[in-house]
Amino acid sequence: MNIITTKEQLNEMVAYYLKQDAFAFDCETVGPRRGVSVVNEIMWLSFATYGRGDVIPLGHPNGELAEVIKPLTGQGAKKAEKGLKLNDVDYSKNKKLHTHVFTEPPKQLHPAEVFSALRPLFFSDMLKVGHNLVFDLCSITKYFDGQVPSAPYFDTMVGSFIYDNRNKNRCGLDDCLKRELGYEMEKGVGAEVEVHPFSVVAKYAYLDAKYTFMLWKVVKEKIAKAGVENIMALEMDVLRVLCDMKLAGAPIDQEALASLHVQLEADIEKAREDIYRTAGVVFNINSNREKQYLLYSPQPSGRGLKPKIYTGKGIKKEAEGKELTVEDYSVSAEALEPYRDKDPLVKAMLEYADLNKLLTTYVIPYLGGEVVRTTGGKSKVEYRDSLLVNGKVHGDFIQHGAETGRFSSRNPNLQNVPNPATAHGKAIRNLFYAPEGYKLVVADYSQIEPRVIASMSNDPIMKKNYLDGGDIYTTVGDVMGVNRAAGKVLVLSMAYGVGPDKIARSIGCSITEARGLLSNFGEKFQNVSAYRAKVIGVTRKAGFVSTVLGRKRYLPEINSRNIGERAGAERQAFNTRIQGSAADIMKLAMIRAHDLIPEGASLLLTVHDELVTIAPDNLVEETREAIREAMEGINLLDIPLIADIAVVQRWGEAK
Repeated sequence: MNIITTKEQLNEMVAYYLKQDAFAFDCETVGPRRGVSVVNEIMWLSFATYGRGDVIPLGHPNGELAEVIKPLTGQGAKKAEKGLKLNDVDYSKNKKLHTHVFTEPPKQLHPAEVFSALRPLFFSDMLKVGHNLVFDLCSITKYFDGQVPSAPYFDTMVGSFIYDNRNKNRCGLDDCLKRELGYEMEKGVGAEVEVHPFSVVAKYAYLDAKYTFMLWKVVKEKIAKAGVENIMALEMDVLRVLCDMKLAGAPIDQEALASLHVQLEADIEKAREDIYRTAGVVFNINSNREKQYLLYSPQPSGRGLKPKIYTGKGIKKEAEGKELTVEDYSVSAEALEPYRDKDPLVKAMLEYADLNKLLTTYVIPYLGGEVVRTTGGKSKVEYRDSLLVNGKVHGDFIQHGAETGRFSSRNPNLQNVPNPATAHGKAIRNLFYAPEGYKLVVADYSQIEPRVIASMSNDPIMKKNYLDGGDIYTTVGDVMGVNRAAGKVLVLSMAYGVGPDKIARSIGCSITEARGLLSNFGEKFQNVSAYRAKVIGVTRKAGFVSTVLGRKRYLPEINSRNIGERAGAERQAFNTRIQGSAADIMKLAMIRAHDLIPEGASLLLTVHDELVTIAPDNLVEETREAIREAMEGINLLDIPLIADIAVVQRWGEAK
């Protein structure tokens, strides 16, 4: 490990790295918003390449640890006064009271001269390797006048997911190190680098980069062995788009936000009063146990409801043949939804939960403030910093969040933005706006998943519909003898693997009728049914299902002896083939749109099959046509792709 503290050392390091074909790097950041790369400052940079590792401190405040002063307990103070020998028990265990005394840190280079010297490295054609690379790239961009370092990239976090989707929840650096190398990182240093001694952080930063470089060698081999190099290439092209989206940020109307906050608080209070009035008793609305007794206890003390969804404890008891109690029934939205229009208390509870979710997921995170979290029936108040930076939200789009290849997102979760058809859903979307002199160009693929089904299954009715420019939901409804809404439910049930119970709730029919509709659909659209069976058969033989571009999802449960597990895997197989292929197409469209839109326009958001772009008024038409070309010009299907494009001032106005 080399600690770079002079200009001569820095220049020698850069010269060495420029002779290589790849390097790994990592940033240790500090600031009031930890984890928000666009606002925090870099305190350490670390690098690794073949046979070498380097760390560059950038203003680390502490030298070595000289001593630790531990406050004494009362008993310890008495012993000290008497000059008696002190033991560990005589010192306070309150870590917050411990005082660390440090020596002066070594002299360090100024960030400006460091990044000036590093520019040839970051803007070379060398491979840049990182773990959670979007964060690190966005962190250093501010030091390069807003320029994102040039591709090519390799993100070992994304790569570990690409070669095996079963790593979805185990893509952090610690998990990857344990799985791939058998190593463990030191805990607690990276969270607060500024409070640790200089040498401790230097070693930690060095190992971050060294291990990432070692991971790259392992992960790239596994990607090659799995035959998914093209998917990794796609994701790395998408990564550069995500960097620009994060840096651009989506403007939020703060006046509308404040107004919506007031309205939601009032609506929540009204919903709370409705619950108490309907229940005839005041109780803890956030307590699952109290809701269980109110809803599931036999009448007259309760409502006597019997939902079909159990708690984890309830599932275990049922499997063991034990009698279920009220505490074994779930109070989740999914469990209660069938009773929304049948029981006024359930309706009031669900409305309260919907409103509270809007407040805590979107409004409070934008404003900053207190939210109530309930776990195990116990509530606690948590404070959330505002997600806004200069009036914009810089969300995270996660490439390893869904096995189908779709994005997930956080800070905020934009993949679950409420339906704009609802009043509050539209209000949430309308917070995203274009300031004066700009417009939002909102593009949405028209029925992309049904188009994928039609093309891949080669179903004559569905293909003819699209080649004639028809509406598939109307066509299916006419063939099935149901209305368009029911036709839409049936088509999407194939894409998403929805069962007859959910179809029944959506259409408003019995489960028996829903089963009949599914059976009839299979008869009328035989190619779709045959194709579904083919996908399941191939998946069962191979152990995985592939998307149109070759993304793999491993589903070993498809050969399970457990009927429930096997049926679930069968639904996931077809769902992944369809939805995952649609996700591949969408990512290609994002890359094309990013490259085709005029300078001055910026991609802001992507939500499933939708792209939101901001453009100055004089570039709106050029931007609209560029996005249309990007989205409709992808030729992976044998039927046309259509993008519905709207030019609006606010996102909610697009639908």
